[in-house]
Amino acid sequence: MAKFQHNNHVHSTTQQPLFLLNTGQLPHIGFKPRQNPSGLETVNEFTERMRMAIDEAKSVICKAQNDMKRYYNQQRTLAPVFNPGNKIFLDALDIWTMHLSQKLSH
Repeated sequence: MAKFQHNNHVHSTTQQPLFLLNTGQLPHIGFKPRQNPSGLETVNEFTERMRMAIDEAKSVICKAQNDMKRYYNQQRTLAPVFNPGNKIFLDALDIWTMHLSQKLSH
């Protein structure tokens, strides 16, 4: 049930449910008459509908990627340039040695 709900949910990135992107249609829940009176769809109609859905999903994903990139780059600063002989501080919190005390590990 959770997987069905996830695939039937409109996702924020693609703005479409995954069922629609995978099969070209939404699953029928309950009894609904088909929208096409003949009940059949030609292969060309199906492929065109799938191509349009995939193109729309690609464009929405590219827009989301550009938005994330722009937001990330607003918070980012350039890395400092270090030259040989410069003195720097090293944060040793994640450095583990075989010494019993961290004070004695120099």
